[in-house]
Amino acid sequence: MNPFLHPEEDDDTPPLPKPIEGLHEIGPPPFLIKTFEIVEDPNTNHIVSWNRGGTSFVVWDLHSFSTFLLPQHFKHSNFSSFIRQLNTYGFRKIEAERWEFANEWFLLGQKHLLKSIKRRASSFASSSSSIQDPCIELRKEKQLLLMELVSLREQQQTTKNYIEAMEQRIEGAEKKQRKMMSFLARAMQSPSFLHQLLKQRDMMRLKEIEVEVEERGRGSSMSELETLALEMQGYGKQKNVKEEEDMVVERELDDGFWEEFLSNESLASTSSN
Repeated sequence: MNPFLHPEEDDDTPPLPKPIEGLHEIGPPPFLIKTFEIVEDPNTNHIVSWNRGGTSFVVWDLHSFSTFLLPQHFKHSNFSSFIRQLNTYGFRKIEAERWEFANEWFLLGQKHLLKSIKRRASSFASSSSSIQDPCIELRKEKQLLLMELVSLREQQQTTKNYIEAMEQRIEGAEKKQRKMMSFLARAMQSPSFLHQLLKQRDMMRLKEIEVEVEERGRGSSMSELETLALEMQGYGKQKNVKEEEDMVVERELDDGFWEEFLSNESLASTSSN
């Protein structure tokens, strides 16, 4: 018999208390939680969102991200500082043409994996690293600033081209308006001005008719019956009328247009009287 055994205590001794599972575990850093919530928010997918596979996130609108989302969640608007924080937690930029970042533990719908992301060791652990790392960080920050500068210059050039195009359109419209007003002023000041325009128009039309008659007399070898057949099929005069209509449509809104327009109005008023 074992002298150290006390049967009376075997059944009555309560079990020792055990610590709650996960009580002393350290949760993910606030930076990772906030970044995950920003990317997960469907209301800001036009600014930042997951890629198609959910293995990385993309900042689509850098200006809105820095202006609205960063101040709302991180109390600052420095995108370069946000990039440095991502680098601290092992994120890497995986696309050269856009702001896309990835970490093997930062995945769509897997918020519990954030605790696996560890902050990198301080760059001041040794004297050599304390001299080298600030230079690397400055180079990275310089590269980011240069990329932002290029983007801003492209936006500036696009805006400048748009403004120049609008100015040219406005200038053209103002020139046409000035020409029209100048013509109307001349017509109102000189009553004989319209009559002279009517005479010039009639003379030009008579010359055109004479030239057309001469050309038909010289170059036409068709009989009258053939000419009549062509006119019945839609050629001849109808073709000339169509060409004249096309010329009228292509004519710009210049002095000649308004002169002819007012001349027609004067003819209409004269015939009605």
